[in-house]
Amino acid sequence: MRNTIPSPAAFLCLGTDDARAYADSSRVLDEGIALPLVDTSGVGLAQAFGFVVRDVCSTTRRAYLAAELYPDDERLELPFFRTHSKPSKLAHALIVFLHEGGVLFGVCGVERRLEDGPFAATDVNAAEALAAFIVAGARAQIAYDELAREASALRALGRGAGALYVVDRDMRRVVWAADREHGIHWNEDVAPVEDSLVNAAEKLLDAAARGEALPTPPRLPHGTVTSVASIVDDPVFGSARVAVVRVEPLGEKPLAMDALSRREREIARLLVAGYSGVNVAAIAGLSENTVRTYVRRLYQKLGVSNRADLVRKLMAPEPKVATGPVSSHIAPPDSSLAGGDDTLD
Repeated sequence: MRNTIPSPAAFLCLGTDDARAYADSSRVLDEGIALPLVDTSGVGLAQAFGFVVRDVCSTTRRAYLAAELYPDDERLELPFFRTHSKPSKLAHALIVFLHEGGVLFGVCGVERRLEDGPFAATDVNAAEALAAFIVAGARAQIAYDELAREASALRALGRGAGALYVVDRDMRRVVWAADREHGIHWNEDVAPVEDSLVNAAEKLLDAAARGEALPTPPRLPHGTVTSVASIVDDPVFGSARVAVVRVEPLGEKPLAMDALSRREREIARLLVAGYSGVNVAAIAGLSENTVRTYVRRLYQKLGVSNRADLVRKLMAPEPKVATGPVSSHIAPPDSSLAGGDDTLD
């Protein structure tokens, strides 16, 4: 767009979720490279640019002079312009709302300084002509990004039921989430439990690093954290230090765990993780005979007759072993489980 409409600055905010599109945005100033926007935490796209999504999408028009939308003094107090335009002395803006079929895919635009002169009607027409191509590119980019992120998460955790969340461990925030069965609404499904997800990921990764299993999986209002894996230097997530977390919906598994004592839950978690009887005894600090007693008690309480049934009872569908190169499940699996060697039956 800057090649067609000469401008020292340009911005692109891409995504169909208002809560995340602004945080995932970028900006170019003068001859610099594209850099992420700053101070985006807790700010939605509509709030950042001062518009109502429904109103923007109710027309086929996409390109506007900023002066058509709001007075300059009001515009420069909106989050995006206050944080980025005012310090860079950018006085004029041309904004393009990327929407199609009632769905907003993002916002982009160009800006000029006072000495560059204002944008004209011909610039608006040029941006309008480009908008259809930008929307098509935006849709393709969003679809590609989602598939790439999901593929990276599944490489780390393997397939399974429930929602996936990717946590930036340094920024302590969720950077991506997906739930193929129910979908994700960021403000309802992510924002209220973001701190809990971050804490659960760190707790499980720390336990795995020590070779320990937690007595019970961390519980969230809408599900239970069943597995976590670290992802290192993956360009899909900007090479950030992240962890992918699986949350399975509340149901039979939490109720089954609730019927167990604290020590029984610890033994059950180790068995589900794939440890052999000898390793369970060593980790739990018990004798093998005592572990066998606990296992018999577990089978009786849960109505199962072998370890495979116990795993299915607590972790259905079948647990998947992580396939990623840098995976950290709740506990490392033992080959005896995969081979059907139920040493504790």
